[in-house]
Amino acid sequence: MTRPPQPTPPFDPPSAPPTAGGPPPTGGALPGALTDFVDRHTLQEIQDAFTSVTQLRARILDPAGAPVTRPTDAAQRFASDLAFEQLVDVVVGDADPPPPDDEHARFVAPISVAGVQIGAIAIEPGTADIAPDRLDALDHLARDLELDPVQRAELRDGAELAFGTNRGAAIGFLYLIANAITRQCYEQYQSQQRVRELSVLYGISRAVAGHETLDQVLCTAVESVRDAMQVKAVVIRLLHDTPEGPELRREASSGLSDDYLKKGRLLVNRSEMMAAALRGEVIQINDMPTDPRVFFPAQATEEGLASMLCVGVIYEGRALGSLQLFTQTPRRFDDFETDLVRGIAQLLATAIEKKRLDQTRHENRAILRQLHLAASVQQRMLPDHPPAIPGYDLCARYVPSYELSGDFYDFIELGPHGETLGIAIGDVVGKGVAASLMMAGARASLRAFAQDVYDLDEVISRVNVNMARDTTVGEFITLWYGTLEPTSGRLTYCSAGHEPGLLIRRGVIHRLDAGGMIAGIDADQDYEKGVWNLEPGDLLLLHTDGLSDAMNTQGQRLGRAPVEQLLLDAAAQGVDACEVANRLLSLVHEHGDNARKTDDTTLVVLRRV
Repeated sequence: MTRPPQPTPPFDPPSAPPTAGGPPPTGGALPGALTDFVDRHTLQEIQDAFTSVTQLRARILDPAGAPVTRPTDAAQRFASDLAFEQLVDVVVGDADPPPPDDEHARFVAPISVAGVQIGAIAIEPGTADIAPDRLDALDHLARDLELDPVQRAELRDGAELAFGTNRGAAIGFLYLIANAITRQCYEQYQSQQRVRELSVLYGISRAVAGHETLDQVLCTAVESVRDAMQVKAVVIRLLHDTPEGPELRREASSGLSDDYLKKGRLLVNRSEMMAAALRGEVIQINDMPTDPRVFFPAQATEEGLASMLCVGVIYEGRALGSLQLFTQTPRRFDDFETDLVRGIAQLLATAIEKKRLDQTRHENRAILRQLHLAASVQQRMLPDHPPAIPGYDLCARYVPSYELSGDFYDFIELGPHGETLGIAIGDVVGKGVAASLMMAGARASLRAFAQDVYDLDEVISRVNVNMARDTTVGEFITLWYGTLEPTSGRLTYCSAGHEPGLLIRRGVIHRLDAGGMIAGIDADQDYEKGVWNLEPGDLLLLHTDGLSDAMNTQGQRLGRAPVEQLLLDAAAQGVDACEVANRLLSLVHEHGDNARKTDDTTLVVLRRV
């Protein structure tokens, strides 16, 4: 084999993983011993292979310098290598390397993880003659180390230098092996850290999972974090809106006195440090009594606080609060610990949000039960069925878009023997609880005044005054009210800004819109009444704006034209009142094309037979 030129090998170790250097951790557990990552048998094989390849005596040591492996029996190993060479046809070099420059020198290649030395590989003083290179044996060594192709190439290049040159080349090879072991140890160290991290997070999640209230969750969390991180104290603060701006208020703490906790308010806009934590930054303070970012350094000294770690409790980009850890002695939290605390804060954010959602869900269920009761009461306010009037066909339909509606209709029997029938339909602005309450008030007012006053314009005027007194700006009601004398067919009516009644007579549509403006706006409004004498075959429709304003998925209104055409056809066919109402609701449904209803729809259909 032709050897490449022999450069002077470096005496500094090749680059190792990022945590193979830097200051040792001060707050977390040390990485452990070399044998915690690589078993003694493998270390012995590495040492023996190195001696076999380089013919230099080597030992693997612990941090104190004590041997971890047995001395390599060079003769036995050499004989084994000869036998192995015959099996795999190893190529032997054509020249012997020169003797080492200083046979009494002792070189040590350290093995470090996370800045802590956990072992070393040392070339012992004095060496044997350098044997010919055995690349297959080197490949066998690389497989034992589980090296990737790039690392194998580095190892092979270093070995070729060691096989044919001087002691310096062997030392470079030594450092390559040390770094290979370091990489393996580092990967296992990372795995151990992840296991520890998952163990801590799992323990905290189990601790907080069984509690019902948010206070219980937070109180358990501070105790669990304090034990897991081995710190003096832990505080969880949550954000609250105040007139002075967002404030971080203590919700749970462990390890701190009441005097320290009551030292003052923590407004976010007055603390850049806490504002940074809420943005997702990790805040470390090594010496609280002297750090200018600390608001109360004297109190920190009295409390015996030395260092602090603070992270934001953030859920899906929204800050909920902060998590602070305090130590009694100076401590620099390493990267693993800060990542772990951030993971804990994320876990707490999820738990906090879940408990808040549970609480909101519980409150919503209570509100929903009240809505069911209110809807039931409102439904009872509407007539069960229209009254039977000889010579007339009467039908009503009520379709709310929500559980509580602002629409209503009513039939009021008037006169000593109920010989006159009052017919009303109304629509309160808005939806939901407020609209339903206004509807109940308007209905009660109408019923009260209808019994005492004969003139319809006066009835509507009084309802308007009553509504204007009890409503605020933006609250109003449209109302159509009429009285029917069945014997004569006389229909007297008044509209307060409501959709006009549509009267179909002999193929012509007449709009019953006499009255005035909507009720509840102007207490001084005057109203007019209108009078019609219904004839056999006449068809009257009263409706709320949910009929003509019905929308489809393209945002198009149904409009009045299809409604009027349907009424003309129904009147010509002589269909009964309920069939007319059903056809109108079908028209709305077909136009909507499965679009969600956004307004209530109420219909009253009257037909003189």
